[in-house]
Amino acid sequence: MRKNHLNKKSADNDIQKLLDEDDSSALDMIWNHYASDLLGYLVNLLCSRHDAEDALQETFVTIARKRSSVAKARRLKPYLFRLSRNVALNQIKKSTRRKERETQEMAWLIPNTDSEQSAERTLRLEAALASLPEKQRAVLVLKFYRDKTFREIGEILGVSENTAGSRYRYGMEKLRYNLQELKDENTN
Repeated sequence: MRKNHLNKKSADNDIQKLLDEDDSSALDMIWNHYASDLLGYLVNLLCSRHDAEDALQETFVTIARKRSSVAKARRLKPYLFRLSRNVALNQIKKSTRRKERETQEMAWLIPNTDSEQSAERTLRLEAALASLPEKQRAVLVLKFYRDKTFREIGEILGVSENTAGSRYRYGMEKLRYNLQELKDENTN
């Protein structure tokens, strides 16, 4: 145990020296010595290996961008864990904001409990959905009614996650427009 501690301390000293020299091989050494521990820590924080891998990647991008700040750290290991924790917390905040925004965007799709209005609204929604291009309709149905992520939708439809997101946004815009037109037709 004592020997392992000395090896880590020696590795930290070597890493600090390489960072001070602005040597890019420091990043490789940090990866070799800390990536596994940081990944385990991030999995526990985020409760998702996939999200933890994303956070780990972002952590190392940050380390690469801010090598001089990392070089100034008095104790490397706590600094790296704190950095990865901050990346994970930012990821959680972004995810929470995205989910809140999506919930607000889709709230108008939830039928009223009043049966006559609900039936009418459901018919308008079905007509508006049917009027969308198939690619956009497929994304909306998978996202809203099947609760799939853009990544899952992309995999199902054979497109990128970004393409699925774009089709969702365009589909939502067209759906709102189509529903407004149907509502205006019914009130005239």
